[in-house]
Amino acid sequence: MMFTDVPSPVDFHDLQQARAWVENTVAARPWRSAFFDAFVDALNQHFRRSFSVLELGSGPGHLAGHVLERCTVAQYRAIDFSAAMHALAREHLGAAAERVLFVEKDFRSPHWFAGLAPVDAIVTMQAAHEVRHKARQPGFLAQVRRVIAEGGLFLFCDHYAEPGTGKNPELFLTKREQADTLVRAGFQDVRMLLDFGGIALHRAVPLTVTPRASRTIDPHANRERGGFIGRCRN
Repeated sequence: MMFTDVPSPVDFHDLQQARAWVENTVAARPWRSAFFDAFVDALNQHFRRSFSVLELGSGPGHLAGHVLERCTVAQYRAIDFSAAMHALAREHLGAAAERVLFVEKDFRSPHWFAGLAPVDAIVTMQAAHEVRHKARQPGFLAQVRRVIAEGGLFLFCDHYAEPGTGKNPELFLTKREQADTLVRAGFQDVRMLLDFGGIALHRAVPLTVTPRASRTIDPHANRERGGFIGRCRN
């Protein structure tokens, strides 16, 4: 299937533009700290031991900083297609950057995951849409599943397109499509943890892992559990 990329308004390879985007994002979304907390809580609830982390679209290192500080991380790998973002991440993390392996890869490459050893946890925040068309998301998420070790966890967080949000429906999945696409990509026990400001965080485990509960979980049920429902990157 052929489709045209939705162009990005920002050249993330340019350090000045990348820095400006980071500053604007922090100013426009001060509530992102609630998402960082939700990531940390989900990781600590799932793992009772040290664990390895792979962050996809790691950007300026804000999520990495929270996870490294508050979780027992054995190894942290940060993947981004932008060398400029890696530079900003090293700047933000300071001494903690020594604990991170920075990898420059592009999700749109069909073999971006080649050579990556299985990891316990994969996390991504405001980055999955950088495949630049939502039709690429099912294949991308299926590749993600292949990199997660048995007993592992996937935390998927991104903008969603809904009527009235002004977000491009060719670039962003809807909230319902996010959960459905995770299931189709081979994940189960899909649960929304947080929904705020047009961004949703889902947790999921690979299909090879037995769900903790014996009942079937509807990914569209109990939306209120994540908090902030109904309140209020491209």
